[in-house]
Amino acid sequence: MSRPRTPIGTFGEIDFRTNTGGHVRARVRFRDDDGQLRSVEATGSTRKAAERSLKEKLAARGTYSAGMGELSADTPFPTLVEVWLEDLDLEDRIAVSTRDLYERDMRTLVMPAFEHFTLREISISKIDRFLKGQAKVSYSRAKHAKVVLNLALGLALRYEAILRNPVLGTARLRRPPSKVMALRITQVEAIRHAVGAWRRGGKGQPQVYVHCPVSCADAMVKYQLPTLSRAAPTPR
Repeated sequence: MSRPRTPIGTFGEIDFRTNTGGHVRARVRFRDDDGQLRSVEATGSTRKAAERSLKEKLAARGTYSAGMGELSADTPFPTLVEVWLEDLDLEDRIAVSTRDLYERDMRTLVMPAFEHFTLREISISKIDRFLKGQAKVSYSRAKHAKVVLNLALGLALRYEAILRNPVLGTARLRRPPSKVMALRITQVEAIRHAVGAWRRGGKGQPQVYVHCPVSCADAMVKYQLPTLSRAAPTPR
């Protein structure tokens, strides 16, 4: 009669060996979520210590999927980044400029903080602290870092290397309130002079075009501009 198959997420009999240094090595075969039997081992100063260390490893291993193909819970973060970039190229759904921006943000903002971690070690608290640190530098840095982290770890989730995307558990980024900037009198006079010159135009007069990316009402609020006595005509 053949030996029954080890159920997924369980292990067989533990084998103990004492090495030349006197430490005990405990080793067992564990069946991962992909159905493969893999050897897992741990060492300790005594048989009990080695067994305890081994069971801690097995308990942690059982909380994660073994992953599919290229990614698993023990995959280093830089490997995930390379797989993620290849996936972006494979999908070919975003503009080249956007893809290049994602790679730049990942390598310059995120990689220095997470390059020495495996996917198993990247927790919600680690990412939350990282993003808050970036937000102290600027809201934009934190936002860009969060976007690429979410995309990369989302891929790891789809590959079943992690059980959830830790980025989704982090605190919401808060955009800092914009500051009202009051123009000096000299700046207001310069604007009035430019608008007046533009209104006159004509032969022998400078033709000045004033480009404003926001509405006049917005400009009045943001920059506290005094209203002009006469409205400037629309350029033709």
